[in-house]
Amino acid sequence: MIGCLWKSSMRRFRLALVLLLAVNPPHLLPQESRPQPASLWTWFGNCADKSYMRLEVLLRGKVIHRSSFPVCPITDLSQEVGGQQKTVAFSFKGGHVFQGEYHTAMTQTIEGNIWQAGTDPGAILFGVSFSSQNQILLNTIHVAKPRSQSTSEIDRGLIVSTSPIGRE
Repeated sequence: MIGCLWKSSMRRFRLALVLLLAVNPPHLLPQESRPQPASLWTWFGNCADKSYMRLEVLLRGKVIHRSSFPVCPITDLSQEVGGQQKTVAFSFKGGHVFQGEYHTAMTQTIEGNIWQAGTDPGAILFGVSFSSQNQILLNTIHVAKPRSQSTSEIDRGLIVSTSPIGRE
């Protein structure tokens, strides 16, 4: 009789242990340290750890826009410069065929706009668009890395390049 009670108690103990491990394994297993995520970034911010980036837009090897701006590391998306959206605008003469479809005349003025579309760990996502008076010619994203050079050919012969620079 005692043997049956002991076997029954052991079964209940094993069942309780299995349920405990299934429901709450992280507390019973050794903890591994999690790697720290890469920094999030925002541009045109005002911070103590301010860095600067250079932005160049080239068309067939010729610089059509060059600028620089401050970038700041942020700890969460609420610090992103969303409410005070900053746009870098520039223009140049046409003569380029955008996306192999939208022909522009040399006499046309093409407007370019670049804005912060978002942030990912270790990168700023820049929205890049080009338009003529009546038409959007190209709308895309360039992934800029504040700590290294990043180059995107966003259309045939049209390149966006960003790189870190020293303090201005």
